Amino acid sequence: MPNTNSEINRELVKAFNAVLLFGETAFTNLTVENVKRSVLSKQDHIVLSFEKNMNTHQCKEYLSNMRKSIVEKFCGDESAANDLFYTKFFPFKFDRGKWTKDNKFLVPMEKEVVRNLKYLLANELIRFTIGSIIEDHPDEDYVEDNIYDKGFDRKSYLYCKGFDDGELQNSFVSLFSSNMENYENSPKKFKDFLEEEGNHVYLKKGIFDNLKFIQDIVKRRVSSICRSLDTPNGEVKTVDMLKFTVVDLLRKAGISVDRILRDSYSDSDEDSILIPIVSYNNNDGRYLTREEVDRVNNMFGMVVLNNVEGHTSQKSLLGSKGVYGIDFANPDIAYCVMDKIIESSVINKDHKLSIDPARVLAMQLPPQTLAPPEVEKDGASGDSGIETTPPKPKDSAACSSSDSSPEEGSTLFIKRFSMKRQSPKRKQPESNVSDEVKKTNKDSGVHLESFYELPDSKLESSTIESRAHVPVSERDFLE
Repeated sequence: MPNTNSEINRELVKAFNAVLLFGETAFTNLTVENVKRSVLSKQDHIVLSFEKNMNTHQCKEYLSNMRKSIVEKFCGDESAANDLFYTKFFPFKFDRGKWTKDNKFLVPMEKEVVRNLKYLLANELIRFTIGSIIEDHPDEDYVEDNIYDKGFDRKSYLYCKGFDDGELQNSFVSLFSSNMENYENSPKKFKDFLEEEGNHVYLKKGIFDNLKFIQDIVKRRVSSICRSLDTPNGEVKTVDMLKFTVVDLLRKAGISVDRILRDSYSDSDEDSILIPIVSYNNNDGRYLTREEVDRVNNMFGMVVLNNVEGHTSQKSLLGSKGVYGIDFANPDIAYCVMDKIIESSVINKDHKLSIDPARVLAMQLPPQTLAPPEVEKDGASGDSGIETTPPKPKDSAACSSSDSSPEEGSTLFIKRFSMKRQSPKRKQPESNVSDEVKKTNKDSGVHLESFYELPDSKLESSTIESRAHVPVSERDFLE
């Protein structure tokens, strides 16, 4: 069964969120809704949701800042933006959008909007590849000066790069093809989507018509940043946001989380696991109960909280039956968690993501049978954007609720670089988790994050964080 345009559109929008979030370009919460436009037809619309207390001027200011950040990050200047994108359409122009009474901004997904999303994704992947070349080259300036953007026929291609050095061109083609072929659902012969003409390399249109391939890209991007939890606070805004929104989401789901442990598997030094600690008996704490775990997993629509007891340095306390954590090294789990953060959030006046209690309530469905997420079947798709009528990843480090051993995940890194522009529920446990954690930390290096002093409405701000003073290394809580 082929992918429908709407399925492709939803995944492209998720990719847009991921690219902007994890490139620290902007905090976005775009979703897709199929809106009726006449008696016989519907059309996909991009939806941005704002806090209800924001006025139109504040919302428009957010849109303007988002546009400016995109131009600066991906184009360099307005002239280059005109060469690379349809700048009369979203996300560069918003006159085709409309406002709703509940403070949503809807933009019809016309073919030019869909193509802009594809161009942006192509741009990000190509920039990542060139960043790798720069890291390995002895002269960074030389690479930047000899690779440039070039205008291209938008009906046939998604991107074009020019090279003034043949070796750099060959390195780019080889590395870019290799990177793309590493995705499970990439085209079998990725080089078929690259066309070389002299010193120019073109990325052909159609490469992002495969739903699973786009999902692979989004999952890897989301997991690569979410799993790196040892970046010092304040260094990576996106990871700070992730920590606070996860806590806020659980709190607004009725689970009084006030601490989070970050931990690693026994055979790994990667702190990819978040273990929520719930307030209990005044200042004491406990792990989540089985009932609470089921509640959270049901809300997420899949098992994101697994029993990691026996697989990490963190030990189960007296009275507890299990240590439940979220392993962001599993791309499916990271993808699901980020999906729910986006689904339950609104843009606030500070242009950050804020969890909306009403949206969280809507996600708390009756209990159901949960299973790992699966994606739709492959197939070709057009890019009109108008509707006319996962296997477990190899680098997954998640373990199930049973006692099976987790796999060790490979570490993924986000490379950052700057390119010069050339052109265009059960019985309550009776133990104090704080004392136990402090005892364990002496040897394990496990880190405790305290949220006692955080007002519910301020969780998105990383500047008001309170910490438990435990003997740990210099690792803080994030990447």
